[in-house]
Amino acid sequence: MTNHKKVQDNLFFEVQGMLRFTLVIVIVFLASLGVSAQEADTTKYDEDFVKTSLIIASPGDMLYSKVGHCAIRMQCPQYKLDYVFSYESEDARQKVLTFLAGKLKMGMFSVPTDEYISSYKKEGRSVVEYTLNIPIDAKRNLWKVLDTHVMEGANLPYDFITRGCAHSVLTMIEEGIFPLTLEFDSFPKTFATSTRRELTGLQMKDHPWTWCFLNLLVNGSIDDTDCSNQDKIIMPADLVESLLKARINGKPLISEAPRELLTAKSAESTCWFTPLMLAIILLVITVIATLIKWNFWNYVLLAIQTVLGIFILYLVAFSSLCCTEWSWLIIPFNPLPLIFWKWRKRWALPFAVIITLWAAAMLLYPHQLTDTTFIVLGIALVLNYVNIFIRNKKHSKHIEARTAKRRGVKMA
Repeated sequence: MTNHKKVQDNLFFEVQGMLRFTLVIVIVFLASLGVSAQEADTTKYDEDFVKTSLIIASPGDMLYSKVGHCAIRMQCPQYKLDYVFSYESEDARQKVLTFLAGKLKMGMFSVPTDEYISSYKKEGRSVVEYTLNIPIDAKRNLWKVLDTHVMEGANLPYDFITRGCAHSVLTMIEEGIFPLTLEFDSFPKTFATSTRRELTGLQMKDHPWTWCFLNLLVNGSIDDTDCSNQDKIIMPADLVESLLKARINGKPLISEAPRELLTAKSAESTCWFTPLMLAIILLVITVIATLIKWNFWNYVLLAIQTVLGIFILYLVAFSSLCCTEWSWLIIPFNPLPLIFWKWRKRWALPFAVIITLWAAAMLLYPHQLTDTTFIVLGIALVLNYVNIFIRNKKHSKHIEARTAKRRGVKMA
């Protein structure tokens, strides 16, 4: 779940040449395994001819790296081959509109391990390594599978679920060890009661602004309640916890303690001012504006509602970004109030009722469907539209009274 700018800048156009070289070397050492029984003195030598490990990087500063990153390291010490295989995307910071449109591209890269680790050193992040106890034949096949995916190129649609680091690492391992299978003793306890949105939220609790934005951005299939345990592995931390309790051929997949390859410089500080605090402030101002009859606040909330609504509508209707098939936020936040603002006295109360029902559903549903920030903001909209309805109703009665008085009709 991270981008490596240096990888893209320096290796994007060189990857095919490097692959050809790597494949030639791999073929050579695979052929050498045919006579390994004559050359090797011990089984240990055979198993260590190719080494496979899981690489875990600590969280970074950018949105896409807040939960860390994971990848697969493949080594053949005899032929001095040492690469990290990882799905990487184009830099979303430089292609924001492309990212929002769902047109961002990604692919699997094989990066020299030293270069891979150095990219995290510049960011001050830590890197640890877990050795994977995979049979030698499965290791050889896994390397072949990884090289095959690298050869697909970096022109695949950006998909942070199926090609996200944790899920793709698990998929590559399972594909590489076939016909062997991973046997999981258990999965994280949170898997039994949580959706993928909620599992992500647990990892993002220290990053409220990023979490709020992700809830604005991502909906749809991430809320599936019938998702399998394997498909719920989308966080590096959950991948590690699951693999620590996995077996292959009856033996633990990971039996050794992790080795620290890089030490983090410093821990990331958290922001004390959260999106929920901002939403509560807006709600309080809405209450005050209602009491003092500050009409200008209607237009402030309308602006917030419209901007969020246009953004959400674009994601649902036009973007092909992963998990934007639907958004519950489009009910309270959409551009319709702006379009029909002239007739607000007619629809203000019904719309307030709809938002109230929406907020109640968000709060009562057994799983989290959005960030609490948006629910609080929705309640502010309810108060505002109820106030508009009451004020317009009083205004209409006042006009009727004045009209009747001019006509000499006594009002009831």
